[in-house]
Amino acid sequence: MDGPHNKPLVPFSRPAAVTLDARSLSPASRTEQILENFDKLQLGSSIEIVEESDPRALRNEMMQLRPGRFSWDARNLGGNRWTVRLERIDENADVEAFLQRVPPFSTAKAATIHDLASQTAERTFKSGETIFDEGEVWPYLGIVRNGKIIYTLLSADGKTHTIGERLAHDTLNESGTFDGGGATTRAEALTDATLLTVPSEAIIHACRSDCELALGFLIAASQARRRSIDTIADLAFAHVLQRVAKFLLGYARASVGMARGLPGVEHLSQAQIAAAAGTVRDMAARALLRLKNAGAVELDRGRVKAIDRARLEAFAHNVQAPPV
Repeated sequence: MDGPHNKPLVPFSRPAAVTLDARSLSPASRTEQILENFDKLQLGSSIEIVEESDPRALRNEMMQLRPGRFSWDARNLGGNRWTVRLERIDENADVEAFLQRVPPFSTAKAATIHDLASQTAERTFKSGETIFDEGEVWPYLGIVRNGKIIYTLLSADGKTHTIGERLAHDTLNESGTFDGGGATTRAEALTDATLLTVPSEAIIHACRSDCELALGFLIAASQARRRSIDTIADLAFAHVLQRVAKFLLGYARASVGMARGLPGVEHLSQAQIAAAAGTVRDMAARALLRLKNAGAVELDRGRVKAIDRARLEAFAHNVQAPPV
């Protein structure tokens, strides 16, 4: 017998990824070339993209242009080097096939995935609905199937600070799953969303019997620590203008000149931008006005309508951005 349910005790095998160095691509044709390479992939095949900065904008573009057709595994390797593994997937995949594409699960044994899939439930949340509160003991590992989730913290004076977002194939409540404590943040559905929930005790049991799954979560935890350090560094050393610019880069198309921002940016209020940048609304409003006057963004009634990526990058990288 191979193991539970006669599933083989080996990781799923995947073809070697095609490598593309996006650092050498022209901004005018960058997205087009990435899509061209992605569209040539067969189901289950991957492309590995080398980047020099946080590829949030590419992920948002892919969500707009190829929704549900790709899995995403981005890793910050330090030294301004990122790698992104895009895999061509079946958008109608069942739970077991979906779990195989979640980064911490990607090298787990087939029997492990099969067993966890049998214990997985699917839950839907409406936009604005709370999934769990800060400090709440939520007895699940969550996985975003579709939609967008945001993490927020509430300060002592009642201000809400957005500290991150989770999209398809991202996990939720990792800390509570492994240490048994309360959630470190509040999780809220920014859009209508569907989650897969796996009992925390099932994840712990699986990690004890499958070292590849445990290693996958260790890698994910290491990446989360890198993101936390980057966030702390921004809050400690970067001024408000720079932080607002960095946040908005996640909605900037890979194009030359002023272009309409990626979907979602036009709905961001100044209060939401302030929360994401770790500041107050008035400071965020001043930063947006400064970016507008410099030709880095176009505003429509105070909300971002279009972005000039190159000019916004200059502010994000502190090339021409004295403190607000």
